[in-house]
Amino acid sequence: MYFQRIKHLREEFEYTQDYVAKYLGCNRSTYANWETGNIIIPLDIASKLAILYSVPLSFILGVGTIHSIPDKIKIIDYDYMRKKLKELKVNNNDSYEKISRYINNNRSTTNRYFNGKVNIPIDKLILLCEYYNVDVDELCGTK
Repeated sequence: MYFQRIKHLREEFEYTQDYVAKYLGCNRSTYANWETGNIIIPLDIASKLAILYSVPLSFILGVGTIHSIPDKIKIIDYDYMRKKLKELKVNNNDSYEKISRYINNNRSTTNRYFNGKVNIPIDKLILLCEYYNVDVDELCGTK
């Protein structure tokens, strides 16, 4: 339900879709598709929106309820996220196969997420946070 939140935030700030699209470096129709939920928003774009609106990434993704302005919003740190995911995997004695079943993915793609070969889509990131019972902002290094 993130798309409802990004639309609400845009309207709350009285920004146009054109303005937000230019800020993100995309065209308005692409942004409109993210806002309507026709296309899943990429994680790096969601992170930029969190900075634009000064809200936690978890709020943008629709999994957090905190709408307050944190001390400082940071852009997603993919290296930190991958390191943290690998630590969680090792500490929980998990296999890529087990993780893949939970996030409804194949093992090789999950391996690529953990090793930085492919960016994690937000729906899979949310499932990984649920699986490991960790906050999105904590995992992504945006706190």
